[in-house]
This record gives sequence, structure tokens and C-alpha cells, in this order.
Amino acid sequence: MAGLEGAPDTRLMDVRRIRPKRRGSRRVLLVGFPPLMLNALEPAFRRVAEVSSVPFPGASFDSAAESFDPDLVVVDVTYLDENIVRPLITHRFVACTPMVVYLSDQRQAWLDDLASIDSGPLEDASVASLVRLVSGSGLRVVAER
Repeated sequence: MAGLEGAPDTRLMDVRRIRPKRRGSRRVLLVGFPPLMLNALEPAFRRVAEVSSVPFPGASFDSAAESFDPDLVVVDVTYLDENIVRPLITHRFVACTPMVVYLSDQRQAWLDDLASIDSGPLEDASVASLVRLVSGSGLRVVAER
């Protein structure tokens, strides 16, 4: 802190604030989708979550990455190189630990769960399946008796 000898002055650092996870308050960020696909995704997600959609790359994406703190990020990688986009998206959202789905035009999808550090193909990339990712009850079986 300023004024304390030997302590760093962090006042001007761009520190990102993470919203506290509130029960029942889910957020979905749709990244880089064309209007036709947004017409299918947005209404389905709005039934279960707060939704924001932004182009990628751009100022709108940067703003959402800094302030929206989503539980689920769905990225259209149809016209993007996934090997370049995945590290960029991961870096931008690692602090708020959402699930990130990369969706291609062939309905193939890859899921990165930044909270559990799990990653792998998503077998069912339908709209209903994507909505289930964010609308799940969150209950887990701990032990069977």
C-alpha cells in the first residue's frame, strides 16, 4: 500500500471483481453467434438464466469478460481457429470459473469446466442439452446407502 515502506502500491492495478455466486442466479454469455443461431439460443437460455450475447472479438466481448461473470460461456467457433480461441477465452474467464462450450457448425462441441479443470467433447450439443448445463439442480449424490 502507498505510504508503507516495502509494500507494493496496487491502487492503479486493474483488479477484476468477481460477483458472489448467488443461489438461483445463473448467467450465460453467448459469444460470436450469428443472428439466426441467437434466435434459437437466447429464448431457451432466458427461461433459466440471465443472458448476454456479444460478438467476438471486440469491445463488447471485452466488456462482458470484465463485468458479466457468467456461469456458462458458449462460443461459436465455426469461423475461428479453436486452437487460438480456446486459450484466449480460458484466460479471460479463468477467475470466475464458468463452464465454457465451444460449438462448431457441425454441432460438435467441446466443454471446458474451468471450476473442476475438466475438459472433453460434449456428446449432445443440442439447445436443450446446453440449457441443461446451466439449469441443473446442482445436487450431487455423495454416497449411496
